[in-house]
Amino acid sequence: MTERRQWSVSSTVFNEPVVGPGIRLVTRNPIPVLNMIVATITHKALQGFLLVLLVGCSTTYEPHLVLPPGEFDRSIDAAVEVHPFVAADDLLFGHSNYGVVADDYANKPPSQLTQTITQQVTAELAAHRVFRKVSTYDPSPDLILTGRIERFFEHDRRKLWTFIPYYSNKLASLFRVNSYATNGEIHLTLTLLKPTGEVLGSYVGHSSFNEDYTPNSEVRPGDRLNRALGQAVAQIRDEMFADTTLAKTRKTPLALQ
Repeated sequence: MTERRQWSVSSTVFNEPVVGPGIRLVTRNPIPVLNMIVATITHKALQGFLLVLLVGCSTTYEPHLVLPPGEFDRSIDAAVEVHPFVAADDLLFGHSNYGVVADDYANKPPSQLTQTITQQVTAELAAHRVFRKVSTYDPSPDLILTGRIERFFEHDRRKLWTFIPYYSNKLASLFRVNSYATNGEIHLTLTLLKPTGEVLGSYVGHSSFNEDYTPNSEVRPGDRLNRALGQAVAQIRDEMFADTTLAKTRKTPLALQ
């Protein structure tokens, strides 16, 4: 009958069956290995939980277009069908920022962000009656409107001196200086085409900003980008009204439509 002895080195227990004279089989207790595997799995699960928690606490930027009032009391005399806008490759593939870059802020995927911008522009053009009719589908449109987004970002960040421990708040209060910096840019091109595909005109809107500020509860990351979007689209609207090749008609009061 095979006798079995048990001995240990550090915390690892070895079972040493004695098969016969001068012959021993050494086997390692699997418990420490199992403990290591369980610890690794627990660590990875905790990392995943913390990542989900951090993402869940972030704010997702939402484009919101408010078109400034125009000086024109006319509409472009055309029923327009709006086609989905496209974003430049640099935005789609992540080579350039697309949306808001700020602490605790996230952005929609590029395709969804582009879709939201298209919807916002469509809604404002319709609300301000820039054209006689604006829709995403028209069985017999007079014109087709599409767009290309070249630049669309806002970058908010703390100034370097604010990372000095214990003194940053005192410095800001003493010298009354802004603790954050932001810059951003929008470059948008809208194109009008005939249903046959013939291009009638391309109209460019561009707006940029570079400011210092102190955070408050009324102006948040993304608000300056939305303001710039309104400025860019207003430029495009004014360029369209100035285009003599586009027929204009006086706006009809909504109550009479």
